[in-house]
Amino acid sequence: MSEVGLVFPEDLEAWRMWSDSRNRVRFALSAARRRFGGASVPVKPMLYLPVEEPRVLVVLDQVSASCRYATFDPLAHLDPKYTAVLSHHPEAREAATGAVRVMEWHRGAPLPRSIEQILTLGAFNGLAADVRQWAVQRDVRFCVIQHGLLTPWSPPLSSGDHLFAWSDADEEYQRAGRSDVTSEVVGSQMLWKASLMPTVDLIDETPVMLGQLHGSELGRLAKQRIYTDFCIRNGATYRPHPNEADALSRAQHRLMQRAGVVFERFRGSLVEQGRPVVSIFSTGTLEIACRGLPAWVHHPAPPAWVKAFWHRYGLSPWGSEPTQPLPQPEKEPAQVVAEALMGRAYRIG
Repeated sequence: MSEVGLVFPEDLEAWRMWSDSRNRVRFALSAARRRFGGASVPVKPMLYLPVEEPRVLVVLDQVSASCRYATFDPLAHLDPKYTAVLSHHPEAREAATGAVRVMEWHRGAPLPRSIEQILTLGAFNGLAADVRQWAVQRDVRFCVIQHGLLTPWSPPLSSGDHLFAWSDADEEYQRAGRSDVTSEVVGSQMLWKASLMPTVDLIDETPVMLGQLHGSELGRLAKQRIYTDFCIRNGATYRPHPNEADALSRAQHRLMQRAGVVFERFRGSLVEQGRPVVSIFSTGTLEIACRGLPAWVHHPAPPAWVKAFWHRYGLSPWGSEPTQPLPQPEKEPAQVVAEALMGRAYRIG
């Protein structure tokens, strides 16, 4: 099957403009809440410094489950005496186990000159973008770790980035034939952990449709219609994505409920739910498959890129045999990432 490549293979600024254009309404609502006191004041980034001069810096821009697997988990395998952490999330305090000093940090402020490696989710995030400017000036390796499945609208790498990819196919897809970036395949911490969970019987055979109303790849109204139709026809329940907390998503939820869609009450971890899942292109589909539970994808008339996406990850359409779990590496991906960082910055052990 012919693959549909990245829409913005090299131009991160063009990707940002596209992303902003797709989220104007949500941004406007957020601005209104801030103006009238309905939103919390943004927390300033904090730099957590270890006892020794840090050699590695881990930037914790996001704290969703998939992002935690990618950037929080490697911290458990890095030497805390030489690892600094930068984040505006309170959860970083607990993750930075070796921190002995904490200080506010702002864009343009210096970072310890001893830092040789930086681990991030990518410069499409604001804090990582600020840090990257410093890294480029000092010729420090800026590493980007994959945290989810890749679509044509995934943000591109910046020139000079080093990618930690989930698979050979994802490495090739994200690099898009570029020679100005480097990469290596480390596997997926999320999928690796899911594959190690003990086998369980289905608690309930009722399928759960995984919501992605917040995603920019497909139109909101089109997804709403697909979710509504599928849930009603198949007796499925709808599980909203954690990012479906904005006013626009909540309005769509009300319309779906009026049409007869039953919303999932379970709010725990998806892998602990013990139910079959369906989505259009959610990473959770592959996670559940690696967990050993039935998982499918569904779109009544999938665009070419969706078909190619399903093919790349081996995702099975609803009505066929469930998605097969992907083969997993023997070594924990988070450990592989940590060793790659330490091997470049200082001697392991």
